[in-house]
Amino acid sequence: MDRAKKRAGDRSRTTELLAALRLGRGHMRRSLQEALRSAIQSGELAAGSRLPASRVLAAEMAVSRGVVTDTYDQLASEGYLQVAARSAPIVAAVAQVIQPRPEPAQSRWPIDFVATTPEVALFPRHLWTRAMERALRDAPDATLDYADHRGSLALRQAVSGYLARVRGVRIDPARILIVQGFTQGLDLLCRVLRKRGARTVAMESPSLPPAWSTIRGAGLRLVGRGVDEDGLVVNALSSLHADAIVVTPAHQFPTGAVMAPDRRVALVEWAARNDAFVIEDDYDAEFRFDRQPVGALQGLDPARVIHLGTASKTLAPGIRLGWMSVPAALVEDLRREKGEADSGSPSIDQLALARLVADGDYERHVAKMRQLYRSRRDALQRALALSLPALPVRGAAAGMHILVWLPAGTDDVAISDRAAENGIRVGPLSPMYLTSPARSGLLLGYGRLPEEDIAPAVRSLARVLAAAPAL
Repeated sequence: MDRAKKRAGDRSRTTELLAALRLGRGHMRRSLQEALRSAIQSGELAAGSRLPASRVLAAEMAVSRGVVTDTYDQLASEGYLQVAARSAPIVAAVAQVIQPRPEPAQSRWPIDFVATTPEVALFPRHLWTRAMERALRDAPDATLDYADHRGSLALRQAVSGYLARVRGVRIDPARILIVQGFTQGLDLLCRVLRKRGARTVAMESPSLPPAWSTIRGAGLRLVGRGVDEDGLVVNALSSLHADAIVVTPAHQFPTGAVMAPDRRVALVEWAARNDAFVIEDDYDAEFRFDRQPVGALQGLDPARVIHLGTASKTLAPGIRLGWMSVPAALVEDLRREKGEADSGSPSIDQLALARLVADGDYERHVAKMRQLYRSRRDALQRALALSLPALPVRGAAAGMHILVWLPAGTDDVAISDRAAENGIRVGPLSPMYLTSPARSGLLLGYGRLPEEDIAPAVRSLARVLAAAPAL
C-alpha cells in the first residue's frame, strides 16, 4: 500500500470512529479529545497512523478548525500524538492494556450461615441519613480540613462516655484513636509495637486467620495459645515470650467461651509482670442475651490493656469506623502511625456516628438488634435440636453465631465444601487453629438468616452432614 492510500485509509478510519460522536455545545473540545484519546488507548487508532489535517477533520466533523487544533495540541502534550510543522499528526505508540472481564455481581448465598457479618439489611438508614445531614449542616469549615489524626473530638468524647457506661472502660477522650475497623487498629498497634522493640504477638487458638496475616504483615512473629470452656488458657503464658496478646474475653471467637474471672486477673498480672500489652477485641459484647455482658478487661488495667471496638457488628461493616482506647504511653506513636497510614478517618462520617451515640439512637438500635439476634439464636438452637440432635452446641448465649462440634476426625473443610456445592455457606473450625491438635466443628451464623428461614436451612445442612462418611 502506497503512502497516499495509507493516508486515505487512516483518515477514513478516524472519520468512522468519530462519525457517531455528538459534540454538545460547550463540550465539543472535551468530547473530541476523549474520543481520540480512547481510540488511541484501545488500539483502534494504531501507532503510526496519520490523522487528517485539522482543516480536513474540522470539515468532516462540522466543527471549527480551532476545536480540532486545540484537540491535537492537547493530545500531543499528553504524549498521544506526534506533531511536526506543516504535517498531519501521527499516533504515538501507547502501551495497550487488556481490558478485564466485567466483574460478576455479588450473588447472595441461598443459605448463608456466615458467622462474622450482621444483618446489614436492617442498617438504620433513616437515622444515619439524618445524622449525616445534621453533621454536614452544623460542621465548621475546619472539619473538612486535615485534622487531628486521633479522630474527631466529638466522636472520641461520645465513644468515651458510651464505653464507660456500657463496657466499664476507663478512658479519657485524649487516649482514644478513631480507626477504620479492627483490622486497621490491629495493624497500627503491631507496627507501633514493633518499632518499640516488640518481636512476638500471641493470639488465641482458634481465632480469625485474617488477623494472623495482619500481625505477620507488620513483621512480627505469631504464636498461639489454646482456649477451653473458660476462655484463654493463661497458665504458662510466659513460655511464649510474647510482647502482646490478642484476646476476645467477653465472647471468644469462634468458640463462644467467656473468660473466667480468675483468668482475667491472671492475664492482666501477666502483662504487668512481663511489660506486655493485652489487645482486647471487644467485637460483639453488646449482644449478650441471658445476662448483662461482663465488663471490658480494660477496666482492670488501662495501662496494659488496649481496648478495640467497632461499629461493624452493631451497625454495618461498610461504616468502616472503630475506636481504640490506648495507654498514654502509646498515644503519640499511634497518632503518628495513623497519620502516615491514611491522614485520618472520614470526618463527616465520624460526626454522624458521634451524633447517633450522643442522641441515644445508637444504643436504641443496638437494643433492637439484640432482641432480633436473640430470637434468631433461639430458633437456631431449636432447629439444631430437631435436625441434628447428636451434635453438641457450645458457647455463651451471645453474639451472632453458634459453634457446633463435630466428631473427632471429621473433615469439616470437606463438609464446608460440600455444603457450598449445595448453596450453603458455613465456616469450618479446624483452619482457625494456630496450635495442634485442631478440633472439627462448624460455625453457624444467624446474622444473615431471617428467623423463618432458619429451620429449613438447618434441615438442608443436616442432609449434607448425613452424607458425610465420618458421621
